[in-house]
Amino acid sequence: MRSVLKGAICGAVAVVVALVSHGADAGGWDTVLRFVHRTGNCGAGKEVLASLYSIGTRTSSGEPMRHDSLTAASHEYPLGTTVTIVNPVNGRTCQIRINDRGPYGKPRDLGVKIDFAPGAAKCLGMRGTQYVCLPGDDAIELAGVPHILDGGTIEINGTKIRLQGIDAPDSDQVCVDETGTGWTCGLAARDELIKRFGDKSWTCQVAGRDKVGRSLGSCAVGTESVADWIVRAGWALAVAGSLQAYESSEAIAREAQAGLWSGAFIAPADWRGRTRRTQIVGADRAPSSATEILLGAATTADPPSSDCTIKASFGWLGKCTIQRPGGRSYAKLKMGPGKRWFCSIEEAEAAGCRP
Repeated sequence: MRSVLKGAICGAVAVVVALVSHGADAGGWDTVLRFVHRTGNCGAGKEVLASLYSIGTRTSSGEPMRHDSLTAASHEYPLGTTVTIVNPVNGRTCQIRINDRGPYGKPRDLGVKIDFAPGAAKCLGMRGTQYVCLPGDDAIELAGVPHILDGGTIEINGTKIRLQGIDAPDSDQVCVDETGTGWTCGLAARDELIKRFGDKSWTCQVAGRDKVGRSLGSCAVGTESVADWIVRAGWALAVAGSLQAYESSEAIAREAQAGLWSGAFIAPADWRGRTRRTQIVGADRAPSSATEILLGAATTADPPSSDCTIKASFGWLGKCTIQRPGGRSYAKLKMGPGKRWFCSIEEAEAAGCRP
């Protein structure tokens, strides 16, 4: 995997900051932001809060935890990525490899983005919690055979990636065919993507994240763009303002009545927040049954497939919680507006849901 490299930050000025011991108790973490402040010396890089950790015997990558290694735990990068870190307090620069996930709990709630093993902290000259400089949002390359979660979301080496510039139906989305019959177009989009590219190695250029934390990526198999293929095949829409190529491919799919365009459907972005007034697109003349099938509450009362029985509820500010079959509250959760079905825990987590 290609390393994430960034030029050292010029003119870093040593700044005195109050450091908080990694062994801070609850009271210490509650007051950490009063004593630890940004330096403003990261230039085009990102200045983030960092801490130290040394617990555990094995990391998320499967490697043993070694206190003398130049490694760190983070949710911001794929496992195995090497990142250039600068300490803006003393100007030290070190190449740190991400081999673990973290932080968790109170530090994460307070905004800590990276936890350094003791060896990495020593290289940087850190003695406790402080701000450090990470590279900016330059794209990194991630390659491998993906686990395809839905028509627009994959996972490679533990990193969940949302295909940028397109919008594919979620696995619980229902469409209506030319005969007026409902069908599970979300599952079909996922299955067609698996059939086309599921056993092949993908190369993704990843930069930035969406609102639920998925990495945003442009992926290819060989020289073929995955996003362009799925739009051209009619299984996803081009997002407004996306590449002109995607918009052209959508026009081709619409003309050919391919995939979703073979009948009536709701644009994926509208499906997630649909009401009785949501617009139905697709077929020039939507079958008379389309309105009730696509907008009626009965559509999502039952799972789209016997394999997709995980329930999810979206609450205030979009917070999503899931219920597994057999759980104490599973039967009590009635499906309808503000609810979703998922086929796997991985898919639910990729959408930002938690137990």
